Amino acid sequence: MFMNVFKIIFFLIVMISFSACDNRNKDADYFNGKIVYINKDSVKVRDVTSKTIGVENYGYGMFSVYDSLIVFWNPRFADQFFCLYNVDTEEEIGYFCNKGRGNNEFLSVAPVSQFFKMDNDLKTPLCDFNKRKIYFWNISQSVLEKTTVYDTVISYDALNFGKNSIASNLFYQSDDTFLAMIKPLYFIEDDTPLPYYQKWRLPCETINDYHVYKKPEADDIHFDEAQKDRLYSFDAIKPDGSKIVQAMKIVPQINIIDTKTGEIVFYRLANVSRVSLFDPKRDDGCVYYRSIQADDNYIYATYWGNTWDVSLGSKCPFVRIIHVFNWHGEMLYELKTDRTFFRIALDQVRNRLYTSEPDSDEIYYIDLNEL
Repeated sequence: MFMNVFKIIFFLIVMISFSACDNRNKDADYFNGKIVYINKDSVKVRDVTSKTIGVENYGYGMFSVYDSLIVFWNPRFADQFFCLYNVDTEEEIGYFCNKGRGNNEFLSVAPVSQFFKMDNDLKTPLCDFNKRKIYFWNISQSVLEKTTVYDTVISYDALNFGKNSIASNLFYQSDDTFLAMIKPLYFIEDDTPLPYYQKWRLPCETINDYHVYKKPEADDIHFDEAQKDRLYSFDAIKPDGSKIVQAMKIVPQINIIDTKTGEIVFYRLANVSRVSLFDPKRDDGCVYYRSIQADDNYIYATYWGNTWDVSLGSKCPFVRIIHVFNWHGEMLYELKTDRTFFRIALDQVRNRLYTSEPDSDEIYYIDLNEL
């Protein structure tokens, strides 16, 4: 009797092990590059303390920071999409980028995800996905003239990437080249293209494609409408434009895309259970990375690593871990914060990592120089 029970237990353990290995192999087969497993047991853990800044009448939504300037984005603003605020004077500068259907107006626009300097002016690219146009918003001149100033407006309507796809995550690379993620509006068939990056030379030339995923060919691997959340990532570009990093939501993994060579390497935390992206039975509700920022030396990604309650009325979890990587995919630090760091904004001038308290009006930051 005892031997029979032992055999059953042994058989179950072997089957579970094979199943786990099978899922890992599926991921290796369908990610378009090498998966490198990271053991974070030896990673340095640092406790960090945040500092608050004064912002009157906060409620501006998501934001990005450059030196003394905060660029707030909120679709609930009455007539514009962005509000500028001065960190040092703690004063509101004004509202910019008009809503509407007219000339140089937007029906919708994403938050600012990248700043760059050109001719000594601070600028950012904005994309109107409805009109298929790219704008260079000159922030410096907009502040001086107290009205929205666009230096350049370029149509990318001639670019062909599928009628059921849209361009998102727009990143400026050089004077006439951009990187954008091409993703389907919805998954309707097995041959629906999975999200990938495309490099453009504007106004209408496609230079290169960077496919993070291979096309699934096995019968047991599908990405339908209900499963597309598995592919969700939070993306940032290295300021010199040479690499893009993705922090994945459903697997504990960052993806680094080399925009020069096209090489893609996937760095995944080892010894973390339920990590297969392609397991058709997977529905554990685990969420791993929630936000990402990067400079020329480091990558900062906020990490949860637990189940996420998305039911009506649930509160945002207290995300208090930030993983710090270099651009070789090595995890250097695990920062443990004294307050919640959910969405983060990196100020590369003052080397600060900002966030806001989800349940209050406070904005605060970590001074990375002190690390």
